[in-house]
Amino acid sequence: MRALIILLSTGCYTGYTPLAPGTAGSIAGIGLVWALTGPLGLTVPFYLLATAALFVLGVWVSSRAEPLFGHDGPRIVIDEIAGVLIVFAGMPFDLLTVVTGFVLFRVLDIWKPFPCDRAQRLSGGLGVMMDDVVAAVYAHLLLRIVTGVLP
Repeated sequence: MRALIILLSTGCYTGYTPLAPGTAGSIAGIGLVWALTGPLGLTVPFYLLATAALFVLGVWVSSRAEPLFGHDGPRIVIDEIAGVLIVFAGMPFDLLTVVTGFVLFRVLDIWKPFPCDRAQRLSGGLGVMMDDVVAAVYAHLLLRIVTGVLP
């Protein structure tokens, strides 16, 4: 079980990247977005269901990874992966959107504007995941404004 927790929490070991593991996890998340929207061709409702399932899995996995890596330790990147899925929900997968969404998410995830900073203080895996969820929602809304893809 320990090996599975490490595999999932580190985003298939991308969390072990020596520099900027959160960025590496976000790039892995972009790969997952591409797989879900491209080859798998999920419609928006199924994409959102997959995103919600990843969030639930992330809370569970992060809670079990914390004794290994600390609260929201840099090696835990499942939160970045789930965040990236939120950023690109219902968005076109083109170069401008991907680059803009990636940059917005990374800036907001690092900056942690209110209430991201407070969400991170929640205990266990929920705290690990929620700061990235809030940053991802901010990034998603800004991405819609910047690209003109309004609901």
